[in-house]
Amino acid sequence: MKNKLNNFYNLTKPLKSLGLLITAVLSLTACETDDVSSDANLNLPNMTNNEVITVPFFVENGNGDMPSSSEDLLYEFRLLNPILNREGNHLTWEDFSTVSGIASVACMEGGFEVEMQLSGLIPNGVYTFWNVTFHDGGMDPSKEMLNIRGIGCIGASDGSENYFIASNDGTGYIKAFTQTPNSLSMIGDIKACPLSDEVEFHIVGAYHLDSKTWGADLGPDGTAVEQFGFIFKN
Repeated sequence: MKNKLNNFYNLTKPLKSLGLLITAVLSLTACETDDVSSDANLNLPNMTNNEVITVPFFVENGNGDMPSSSEDLLYEFRLLNPILNREGNHLTWEDFSTVSGIASVACMEGGFEVEMQLSGLIPNGVYTFWNVTFHDGGMDPSKEMLNIRGIGCIGASDGSENYFIASNDGTGYIKAFTQTPNSLSMIGDIKACPLSDEVEFHIVGAYHLDSKTWGADLGPDGTAVEQFGFIFKN
């Protein structure tokens, strides 16, 4: 199992991975676009998604395997750093997989707005959020770099709007407008309305072990781990 994960990881490492391998297994649960107008004049799509996917492929237990028990202590996959909360306690798989919430995406003239209300986060943890786009056919682990076309921060391209610090009780809220069509901050691009113009579109939340953000980039290896995501399919 670990050899297979290593192969997947090596394939996606140039993209900082962003935990998207989970969609190879769970993309069938993705919501489909509803063409509901948020503006009668523009008649552009908007969508709400409450299916949070926990990303298991970029953490491992003490044996170097994917977590198999709720009590497994977790290490991030890149440099094997322990995943700790802000009090220095080593997190288990159960601690890691508690995120729930809702993500709303609304296409507008000149871009789209993402709004997320989340709970079950690591208390006082630093989180960043990322747009991910794909080539025709969507997520496909059989293709080079999983068929990913683009990765970049939500909101402003400098990363100044794609993060928050979770509250003491593990809740968080973020709202950001991404200008489109446009290049994304790490690689690739995004089309005018990801709900209608992209075959598949993901929003991924990353937890930062170093309690820092790194602007337009996820950060150095070993400093962040992809914890959860929302999947939107056209």
